[in-house]
Amino acid sequence: MTNNKRLLFLISLGSVLEYYDYAIFIYLAPVIGQELIPVHNQLINLILSYAIFAIGAFFRPFGGLVFSHFGDTRGRSSVFIYTILFMAIPTGAIAFIPGISQIGIVATILLITFRILQGMAIGGEVPGSIVFGYETAPMQYKALNSSIVVMGTNIGFFLASIVCMFLANLHLGFGSWRLAFVLGGLFGVGSYFLRKNLTETNAFIQYKESIAHEEVPLRVLFKRHKKSIWQLIAIGGFLASTLAVFTFYMPVYLSTFYHFPMTKLMEFNSFTIIIFILGSLIAGRFDQYFGKIFFLIFIPIFALFVISLFNFYALLSLKQIFAIHIITLLSIGIVCGRLPVLCATFFPVQVRYTGVAFVYNVSFGIIAGSTQMFLTWLIKITHLLWIPGLYLFVFALFALIAIMTVGKDKLVNYQH
Repeated sequence: MTNNKRLLFLISLGSVLEYYDYAIFIYLAPVIGQELIPVHNQLINLILSYAIFAIGAFFRPFGGLVFSHFGDTRGRSSVFIYTILFMAIPTGAIAFIPGISQIGIVATILLITFRILQGMAIGGEVPGSIVFGYETAPMQYKALNSSIVVMGTNIGFFLASIVCMFLANLHLGFGSWRLAFVLGGLFGVGSYFLRKNLTETNAFIQYKESIAHEEVPLRVLFKRHKKSIWQLIAIGGFLASTLAVFTFYMPVYLSTFYHFPMTKLMEFNSFTIIIFILGSLIAGRFDQYFGKIFFLIFIPIFALFVISLFNFYALLSLKQIFAIHIITLLSIGIVCGRLPVLCATFFPVQVRYTGVAFVYNVSFGIIAGSTQMFLTWLIKITHLLWIPGLYLFVFALFALIAIMTVGKDKLVNYQH
């Protein structure tokens, strides 16, 4: 394996684990809730499971700001090496929480605690991956290297789908969900040992050599880069919400409200995630074709499409849904594949880790992490199954406004 390919492989390990953890919790939320949350109403138990997942997501920005502060002041590699280990330990620990029949509400408290620790570590991991991939790539490969990080997240989705499908087909019984978390913990520990010899990026070394005095990255970020922050959060929120709905939430949504078999949904989800990975690769390889004009055309069309789609699920067969989702996930993969390089290029090296961490964790942490809980709660109180379409429509409007304010060449020019 060449040095560049090896580096990309090591960078992507954390994003694989992050979204593996993300996905197994969402996919297995119904059975996790039954064993670790003392509420017997099935729908309320599911909402509480998603709420615990969201609690971890809400701590991601805090963890991201802590890790990114040291990443922007002490070095990318010194932080990036350890974040994956901090992710792995609580992931593995979740597998060994005794059930509510043994320790009662303490099981729920432990689950919340480990989710918080997991969320804080994730907050520093993927932003570090994006920054590392961007800064170690030559100019012509910055978009491709950054999109490979996104591909890693989708490989994590895919592995989670395969593991959950495998566990469902084995019929191992109550508690088999724990095996998925054991595998995640072992993967993270192994990844730490593979990654621990990473060296610092040249961009950071040159920056440290050129500065006369050091400023607090977070203060500089909010003082000088407010416009970039809100633009990227609007764009990232749209991408994160669509990703959360069409990958994490869709199997549970279709099985809970339309009673499609979960095993079939997990099989289909695995295949559609491969399509998503292809879309991310296309975005990185042909990035110059996906600039401002593309987004101005794509976002309104997508907004109208999702409003229509969520009004017609009851009339569609599983095969028809699968075919529609293939096209949908390809387009979402392309737009999501553009976000990492935009995050990295919108911020200078002085605050790059901090800026990426803040934007990424607000969008793919808080927004994506709370989507499942929020939508399930809204459907429960309104009894309207098309609510997810309206939810995505609102995020699309914010993204469209943000894109209108971005300079024509800023989405394809990485000279910042």
